[in-house]
Amino acid sequence: MAGIKEIAKITGLSLATVSRVLNNSTLVSAKAKKKVLEAAHKIDYRPNMAAVALRSGRSKIIGVLVPEINNNFFSSIINGIEKKMSDSGYNIIIAQSHDSVSEESNALKSFMKLQLDGILLSASEEMTKATFLKNLKDLDVPLVFFDRVPNISPINSVILNDFKGAVIATEHLIHNGCNHIVHISGNQNISIFKRRKEGFLAALQENNLSTNKANCIEFTGNNDKDLQNIKQLFITYPEIDGFFAHGDESCLYILNILKILQVAIPGQVKIIGFGNTEFGTLTNPSLSTIDQKSEEMGFLAAELLLDSLDSKPKKYAQLVLEPELIARNSTK
Repeated sequence: MAGIKEIAKITGLSLATVSRVLNNSTLVSAKAKKKVLEAAHKIDYRPNMAAVALRSGRSKIIGVLVPEINNNFFSSIINGIEKKMSDSGYNIIIAQSHDSVSEESNALKSFMKLQLDGILLSASEEMTKATFLKNLKDLDVPLVFFDRVPNISPINSVILNDFKGAVIATEHLIHNGCNHIVHISGNQNISIFKRRKEGFLAALQENNLSTNKANCIEFTGNNDKDLQNIKQLFITYPEIDGFFAHGDESCLYILNILKILQVAIPGQVKIIGFGNTEFGTLTNPSLSTIDQKSEEMGFLAAELLLDSLDSKPKKYAQLVLEPELIARNSTK
């Protein structure tokens, strides 16, 4: 209480008023709130989180589980989550699944032992096969999915319209003169990559462009093999004039391969990615892409979780963000 007493002494306000401000009560005036927060900042006041948890019945900690932390998209989402949670007086703990259902399950079990107030989760590709999710729901832990959402209902989720984003990317290439487009597709066991492939094929059909087995390929992860595969693709289909990659990392990869093959970009072939990662402005040429609204997705997922903490009876919401075309030099 020493910190609160010192703030009360500085502001001339009662201990009860100071306590209400520090606990985000609405039963205080804006003037009093301003005085208390300024005084708290002046003395570098830090609340006793254990005491707060005992009084409120909440730990004020949220778990965040993503497939990979070392990924521009998920890093940006975490920034959005952190902004909202920090402003609301919560701390976050971050774990990663590496797209493994066993690691995902272990992380969730660890979260439960910590008695977190809620969990924000982007599912691994194996999530729908996991039985642990049902156990988690049975424990009545507030849970919000983002980006990768399993086929389980009802749930709270925030996603992007990936199908529409793929349509926009493909039609951008078509409107810029491309008639023979290849899609570098992602793992089709992951729902977002499956929807992007579906959107790509739908855009080709809508624009009366032919589809064949060469329209969609996946990188192997072996640089030499992928280089040879793309080289052979151009030998078999020399008319190729466009590439749509399922993510910006793959777009950067195809950019480097085409440069090795001495294919002019965008003169001979135009390319577009998905994600709007920062490095897209630094390449030569700069990469056209689809903005996934990653930071906004994280912020809204955090907001949805906070709402669900106070929702009685429970309400479920599915928020869908609209993708946005970012046109740069690689498609001009």
